[in-house]
Amino acid sequence: MTKVPSPVRVFLQVAMLLAWAMPHLSSLTVWQWLFDTRNGVVNTVLVALGFEGFRNHAWLMDPVSFFVIAGAVVTWGSVPLVMFMVYASLTQLDDAVIEAAQIDGAGPLRRFFSVTMPMIAPVLFLVGMLQIIWDLRVFTQISVLQNAGGVTRETNVLGTYIYQIGLGQGDYGQGSAVAMLMLILTLLVTAGYVRQLLKNANQA
Repeated sequence: MTKVPSPVRVFLQVAMLLAWAMPHLSSLTVWQWLFDTRNGVVNTVLVALGFEGFRNHAWLMDPVSFFVIAGAVVTWGSVPLVMFMVYASLTQLDDAVIEAAQIDGAGPLRRFFSVTMPMIAPVLFLVGMLQIIWDLRVFTQISVLQNAGGVTRETNVLGTYIYQIGLGQGDYGQGSAVAMLMLILTLLVTAGYVRQLLKNANQA
C-alpha cells in the first residue's frame, strides 16, 4: 500500500474497512454459500476443472478442512485491522534512515529485515498480542459453521466447548473450570500486551 498509486490505495482501504465492519453472521452466510455441499461455488468450480471427487463434497464434515475454512474466516475478518495498524506504522518511518541504508549498499531484503522490521517491531508485537486475545474469544464463526454441518465434537474451540458443556449439557462445574482456564490464558497474554504498552509509553 505504500508503493501503489493513491486511487488503488484508497480502494484497498475502503475494501478492507468494509470487510472489517461487516457483521460476522453476514460474512458467514457468504462463506457457507461458497462451501455448500450441493450448490457451493468451490465445489462447482473444482468439478468444472475436472476434479469429480469434489462433487457434493462436504467440507465441514472433515475436521481438517473445517478448521482450514474456519481459519480462513477468522483471518479474513482480522486482516483489515492488522493492515491498518501496520500501514500506519510504515507511514511514520523516517525515510532518511532507509535512504541511508540504501546508500550504504543494503538491498531491498536487507533494508526490510535490518531497518524496517526493527522499527515497526513494537507495533507488530502489539498486533500479535491483540490477535491472540481475540482468537481465544472466537465463538460465533465456529458455532455457525458447526450448525452448518460440522462435526461438533471434533471441531470445538474453547468458547464453543464451554458453551456446549455448560449450557448445552448442564455441566456448570466443568464449564466453569474451562472458563477459568480461558480467563487465565487471556490474562497472561494481556499482561504481555500491557507491559509493552507501558514500555512504549516510557520510551515516548
